[in-house]
Amino acid sequence: MKEIQPLSGIKIIDFTRLLPGPLGTHLLSQLGAEVTKVESPKRMDYTRFYQPQRNGVSTLFHSLNYTKTQLIVDYETAEGYQQLVEEIKKTDVLIEQFRPGAMAVFNLSFEKVTKINPNIVYISVTGYGQTGEKKNEAGHDLNYMATAGLLSLNKDENGKPVIPGFQIADVAGGAYMIVSACTSGLLAQKIHQKAQYIDVSIFDATIALGALAHGMLQGNADYNKTPFLSGFTVNYNVYECADGKWIALAAFEMKFWNSFCDMVNQPLWKTSNSDDLISGVFDKKKLEQLFKTKTRDEWVALAVNDDVCLSPVMEMEEVYNQKQTKDRAIFKEVEIDGKSLKIYDKPYKTFTSL
Repeated sequence: MKEIQPLSGIKIIDFTRLLPGPLGTHLLSQLGAEVTKVESPKRMDYTRFYQPQRNGVSTLFHSLNYTKTQLIVDYETAEGYQQLVEEIKKTDVLIEQFRPGAMAVFNLSFEKVTKINPNIVYISVTGYGQTGEKKNEAGHDLNYMATAGLLSLNKDENGKPVIPGFQIADVAGGAYMIVSACTSGLLAQKIHQKAQYIDVSIFDATIALGALAHGMLQGNADYNKTPFLSGFTVNYNVYECADGKWIALAAFEMKFWNSFCDMVNQPLWKTSNSDDLISGVFDKKKLEQLFKTKTRDEWVALAVNDDVCLSPVMEMEEVYNQKQTKDRAIFKEVEIDGKSLKIYDKPYKTFTSL
């Protein structure tokens, strides 16, 4: 089959900054869309100034925006505004990430833009949406994880919420939702032949990431008391290896656990009852001692032909070079200011039949 770019020919005008919006529009550009990134000289994208930098601009900014046409224009002036109007006339999708009402101040509200382009798909991305008591409240990834309940599910042994080393709400609740909003908005516009307005709330979308805990809560069960996917059982856990590196065992179903027992020559550990594998019921120290008998990569090599859900905990720099990453062509090399930079390519691959 031939790989295609499903958004080829689609033009997007992008008013977003920081991580959620720019990553979302980057992914759209990787799917073939032509993205024009708009910045006012009065409010440039903050990520330009992060470290490390190349030629005075952060590598993060390059990574998120290198495929986009850069348009720096003061749209609060008559001349700059008219320049934007001309861009909007030939645009399929407009994406903005200001607080509710800000675009109206710039004379770029949905109602105004539809008069310029009656076929526009207009996407507003905010922390808490266009309605509700928090609609005008500032926030970042940590705030959305906190208010969505996710931090309460991620605590250390003392019960203190742990801040993840990556941005869950910004990416899953923001960037990925932008891709969904754009594609569904374009489909709706095509079907109904009318402009579409889409209100993306990072908070709303982040709540869905706690689906398992919500499902348990509806049955009067507290996930925090039985966090079976967060270290409650020995068969779904992480273990230190002989070299100080870590391995992830996710033998959640008994068929995987029992295969693991066969692999490590421990037939007496086999069971058909997952309750037998609750930490404390099963002595976790047995597995901790077992995994320290080999290095991480030795465990990976041992498990290569066994269906046991055992994976190395990769350091970030290792991700680029692992075979699966290369097989899927997840990153591509681009040259920026004379130096190579690895860029995340596509969220998924799309194909057409021969």
